[in-house]
Amino acid sequence: MIRIKSVIPKSGYRLEVQLANGSSIILDFSDRLHTVRFGLLADKAFFRRAVTDGDFVRWDNKIEISVSEVFQLAQKEKFPSA
Repeated sequence: MIRIKSVIPKSGYRLEVQLANGSSIILDFSDRLHTVRFGLLADKAFFRRAVTDGDFVRWDNKIEISVSEVFQLAQKEKFPSA
């Protein structure tokens, strides 16, 4: 199982997820800020509080995404639905 090494909040509601295998993924949450699940991330100070325990990305135990969800979200960004 791939583990998350670290997370780095970037400008424009982008989050860099660095993986233990040396790869990294940039997730863009800007299009998801209007959703119920990710709406709290619209607060820039809250967005910058992203942390990881290796298995999940968490924001104050209010929002969490697993490693597999990181890959799913990244795939949706590369191949948006028509």
